[in-house]
Amino acid sequence: MERLLKNLARFATLLTRNPTTEDLLNTLMRDFLSRYSVSAIEIQMLGLDGSLLMKKSVGHGIEGDSAKNVADLSELVAHTNIFRDLEESGTIFDPTHNLTITSITMNSSIKGFYLFQHSSDFVPDENSSDQLEVFSNLMTVYLASKFVLIPLSKTFTTPVSAEQVSKLTSRQLLILAGMVEGKTNHDLSIDLGFSVSTIRHETMAIYKELGVSDRKEAARVGQAEHLI
Repeated sequence: MERLLKNLARFATLLTRNPTTEDLLNTLMRDFLSRYSVSAIEIQMLGLDGSLLMKKSVGHGIEGDSAKNVADLSELVAHTNIFRDLEESGTIFDPTHNLTITSITMNSSIKGFYLFQHSSDFVPDENSSDQLEVFSNLMTVYLASKFVLIPLSKTFTTPVSAEQVSKLTSRQLLILAGMVEGKTNHDLSIDLGFSVSTIRHETMAIYKELGVSDRKEAARVGQAEHLI
């Protein structure tokens, strides 16, 4: 227990230094979770509409060629009662893929998942599940400060209609907020964990949905909607 408390204090101190998500995950895997044979960690955040809002991963096993033998989250969701099970137990261990799943829970609602890939010799127990859940909760505090799930405002001060904006996905709203901040597609690619081509595709979809022709016009809409 004393060791856990010290580790939690160290991890909480790290959070105050405003690390990048990748740095935080790498430190978590290397310095805090090595005793649980964690070889990779992935975060998948869901938007308000259930779409994939952000994905970040570090380590080996979840990304790359070996991913073919590792659980695909959408497949798990389709074949298990993942939301119910996480609400009941806090963690799920998938023995087929040596994968522990915990939830990103905000305001009593599951907003995404943490995936912890273990090496083949890992044997889960109550202690490992509890500690992975504790570190997941600390990560959620960090994510809550970085990624706000953006609600639509009720007042529109531009010619763009509420219906047009409401058709944007949560991911597109987050990209639009990034445009307001002056971020490039490359910046957004790094922030959200998607390829530049995916961001570019989403950007063009935003232009089409809002009926604008460039980034400046789209950002003006985002400013009017107070998306940052």
